[in-house]
Amino acid sequence: MRNLKSFGITLAVSLVILAVAALFACGFVADTVCGIFSDGGKDLDQILSPGETTGASEKDERFTKELNGESFTWLWVVSDYRPDTFDNYYPSKSSQIKDMKDFGILGADYRFVEATSIVLIHADVDKRDYIIMTIPAMTQVDTPAGQTTLGRVYNYYGIEGLCEKVSSMTGLNIEDYSVIHSTDLYKVANAVGSVPMTMPVDIYTDGKSYVSAPEKNDDTTDSDAADDKKQDKDTSDSDDTDGEEEVKLEIELEKASSVKLAKKLQAALLYYDPSDGIDDEMKILQSFANGVFQNISSFSDSELQGALDSLSGAFVSNSVTGEDAVLCGETVRAYTWLEIKTVTYPGKLVGQRGDNAAYYNPDISDGMEYFYDYR
Repeated sequence: MRNLKSFGITLAVSLVILAVAALFACGFVADTVCGIFSDGGKDLDQILSPGETTGASEKDERFTKELNGESFTWLWVVSDYRPDTFDNYYPSKSSQIKDMKDFGILGADYRFVEATSIVLIHADVDKRDYIIMTIPAMTQVDTPAGQTTLGRVYNYYGIEGLCEKVSSMTGLNIEDYSVIHSTDLYKVANAVGSVPMTMPVDIYTDGKSYVSAPEKNDDTTDSDAADDKKQDKDTSDSDDTDGEEEVKLEIELEKASSVKLAKKLQAALLYYDPSDGIDDEMKILQSFANGVFQNISSFSDSELQGALDSLSGAFVSNSVTGEDAVLCGETVRAYTWLEIKTVTYPGKLVGQRGDNAAYYNPDISDGMEYFYDYR
């Protein structure tokens, strides 16, 4: 009898506790349901999507923000044509040579106008990102005439042939292209403003080439090197150099994490010294493309058209029209909030061996794979 009484008390207490809990649960459900209908369903969305937060993350905003511009694929090419520096360019069909002997027909080597900087910009509205891919001009590729570099593909087959070759390496349809001589790069700065860039290395010049700093012995101080240089200069006239002139290098651009370039864009983009790899060259070219887009991302459609018009006389070849600027204007302005990917075309640098110049061996399979989701 005593046990039955204890069981009754325990059961009664349990029922009271359950009743109180039920009242709290009913009250919570009632408040929630009322809130759903009184607040436009906002809480209902949160209940159905518990993983989302009311404040959209940067990535979420990138995909939810409206973007009315069109995607584009644009190939930029800078040539190394510098007639004020070199006078032995191979004559074109339209050239009129008055004195063939002076030009060097009888034995001097010719120079060919090659592509020295190649960068592919792909803006994808669906993926909400930009890809800035630099492709070394020294990339060795197969052509109907045999193996050669991309730089020379431009010389042999023109910009259309270069676009076709880059398309075969990426799987992308090259819709637009722009080619400019290195001597006219300052006109880009005139049109879009001085270009903010990164200079990962000091650049020296001998008046023709742009290279890295001369090597120093670890035990040699800067003052010692300066004294040696002065001594070499003082004694160069009396030394027997077998007719060879001493190459004097002067610094053209100093290493900097951030610098705005205009007149010295030519020096930056003509920098070439594969003896220590090509990372610095690619970083400079990537920062150039990034800097140009940073500048024009604030341009209106009419300003984009005006910049194109001002460069019409500077371009060697250009397929981008004012209509293209309007169609892709919103995409250009979205550069500030889309994801930016900078990359060098997959491959490996093969250093100079004897008389064979260094070249870049591309990994076509990886290059095609990289753009798989963009085709």
